[in-house]
Amino acid sequence: MAKFLHRHPYMPTPSQAPKTPIEMAADWCVRLHLDECTDADRSEFLRWYDADPVHAEEYLKMCRVWQVSEQLPPRPATPVALPARRRRPTAWLARAAVLLLAVGGAWAAGWSWGVLPGSVRYYLAEESRRQVQLPDYSEVELNRRTGLLYLGYRDQRQVLLHDGEAYFDVRRDLAKPFMINTDNARVRVTGTHFNVWTAEAQTTVTVTEGTVLVSRTDGGEGSNQGAELTAGMQAVVRQGRMLQLGRTDPSRAQAWRNGKLVLDDISLRDALPQINRYLDVPLQLDTSSAAGELRFGGIYDTSDLGQLVNALPRVLPVKLRRADGVIMISSR
Repeated sequence: MAKFLHRHPYMPTPSQAPKTPIEMAADWCVRLHLDECTDADRSEFLRWYDADPVHAEEYLKMCRVWQVSEQLPPRPATPVALPARRRRPTAWLARAAVLLLAVGGAWAAGWSWGVLPGSVRYYLAEESRRQVQLPDYSEVELNRRTGLLYLGYRDQRQVLLHDGEAYFDVRRDLAKPFMINTDNARVRVTGTHFNVWTAEAQTTVTVTEGTVLVSRTDGGEGSNQGAELTAGMQAVVRQGRMLQLGRTDPSRAQAWRNGKLVLDDISLRDALPQINRYLDVPLQLDTSSAAGELRFGGIYDTSDLGQLVNALPRVLPVKLRRADGVIMISSR
């Protein structure tokens, strides 16, 4: 996504042909509605928009298809230099939105057939938590460094969530079930409150109120396994393993909403993805070490997890060393 944002629309990459006005209109429709859009982006858009009446026509058509505001972004008083942006693991969600938009004029028909979404929204929480309202009026709180893509179809609502954490208060609609897709799991609800934490190899769903259906989607043994969760239940989906169910206190799973990280007799290997969400310099296990199986617990302040990192060698038989932008953990 960063590459797309930095490249001028009139300058195709060497391996690509210039984009058509319809394709550029689709790109701009997504780009202008991302929170990270800057004044420099808007200036660049207005140059493209004013350059040809066809550009303006295609952009307004795209806005109507996607039910987003047709109002042009305000013209900035002075151009602002486009800042450098760090590549995020959630950038694939924004790229997915661009790909979905690229079909352009065929979208209205696709929506009427129920095969294409009538609305798409992308939300990103960067260095702090963020509360958002989805187009269906469901409420979602995103943990830091979490991106969410919402797709509104005629007969269902879909969310794509990758490597992040979110607490959902889903608006009840029996005619349109709410589906959440992660790398290895699918969650189906009609209206309820629950927490989802997900990384590449694991998804954890904890229900506060109502009922959700959790199933695996990563293939392999037991891939068709599913379970219905009620309040106070938790499902852990791990890549290549059977679904793990249990009872838990939902408040522990959503402690992050109050700035706390709760680790309850967890292995260091399983704790690292949760800890690293709050660190500028991530922790990494030495592959030749058995330290990953060591277990510990506690309640920590997410605004200062540096204290936890510094304390690790005192509570576990491990040692830390900096290497290539990470803090390496090995057995002592």
